[in-house]
Amino acid sequence: MNVAIFGGTGFVGRNLTRELLANGYQVFVVTRNRQNAADSLGNKVRIIEWDNISPLSSICELREIDAVINLTGESIGSRRWSNSVKREILASRLRTTGAIVSAINNRVIQPQMLINASAVGYYGPCQDVGITESAAAGQDFLAQVCRDWENEAYKAQSDLTRAITIRIGVVLGNEGALNRMAMPFKFYLGGPLGTGNQWLSWIHIQDLTSMIRFIIEHQELTGPINATAPESVRMRDFCKVLGEVLKRPSWVPVPEFLLKVALGQMAEMLLHGQRAVPEKILGAGFDFRFPELRSALEDALGNLTGG
Repeated sequence: MNVAIFGGTGFVGRNLTRELLANGYQVFVVTRNRQNAADSLGNKVRIIEWDNISPLSSICELREIDAVINLTGESIGSRRWSNSVKREILASRLRTTGAIVSAINNRVIQPQMLINASAVGYYGPCQDVGITESAAAGQDFLAQVCRDWENEAYKAQSDLTRAITIRIGVVLGNEGALNRMAMPFKFYLGGPLGTGNQWLSWIHIQDLTSMIRFIIEHQELTGPINATAPESVRMRDFCKVLGEVLKRPSWVPVPEFLLKVALGQMAEMLLHGQRAVPEKILGAGFDFRFPELRSALEDALGNLTGG
């Protein structure tokens, strides 16, 4: 099967590429920088250069594609959310997704499926109740971004193409959020953010990439899918286990007001959480390799430290 990945040079994209190649897929990565992609992905991947502006109809190689996976989007955690940054966070997602959807609907490309990234932030701040895929969207900024992003992707849904949105939790691996979260612990300054009562939905990178392959291979799956481990944890419990795995204390909580001063509105995504339940993927028979937090952190942090 030929799979095209938009956003294939990022943390999730590179791990997904390895997962698919190891299981006999031909992977095409669509990128703005052919040389950088070739350097990071190796010679088994077919690189397609695209400026994110030109119509996808100009790319002949995409006519061979059986599945499209879209992971693109401006980082939500790299800068304070000024109005201009918020506009770019949304526009960067809608721009690429809209181009893919137009190409599918115009039959320029004819994939059997479009798998589009989203996030558990779709649900907005939630209380203690477990949230399944049938729950409504929240009302805060991240929820609005996810809702608009998903709505764009579902415009590709037809009898010929199934559309899936994967609502991803915090991804645990040797890059990304965990690397930043672990850093204070290494200097004996680790602790929960805010009250520590907020829920954290997470998933190990290996389970995420295996789940995406599982979705490709199970045609009955469509619509939204929570890409999270079966058991969410509260922030204080996550930090406690993180400290234990790192052999460091978890004793320096970061007060809510300090996070808001430092990060502005972006602090919302750290102070409020969701207890997302992967009901649909479990019902389809997917087996998690890392269903428990401790083993997931031990594996991910072993990779971080070279162990």
